[in-house]
Amino acid sequence: MTMNDPFDDRLRAAFAAAEPQDEIDADEFVRRVQGRMGRPNRRRALVIGGAGSTGSAVAGTQLEGFFSNPEFLPTEGMMGQVFAYTSPELLAAGVLALMIAGFAIVIPKAI
Repeated sequence: MTMNDPFDDRLRAAFAAAEPQDEIDADEFVRRVQGRMGRPNRRRALVIGGAGSTGSAVAGTQLEGFFSNPEFLPTEGMMGQVFAYTSPELLAAGVLALMIAGFAIVIPKAI
């Protein structure tokens, strides 16, 4: 038993109404597909970059509070010296700069 779905009927009608396309050469088809693949999608880069930057900004607002809490910070060694001489704002800005630099490096290679 098959279900009589109105969508199937519309789909069959759309395929029946479609005009058959002329056959194209396989080399022409490959060239056309490769041409589309070679162009970078700028919208995708903007959307991914915007989402990453927004996430970095949200994380940056939380980092200042994290770096101002002395319970979580190391007190000995080189890292203890770094935390002793820098403000929480500077540390949060440094981490944020590293995140943004990471997006700037990775996104163009991924597209």
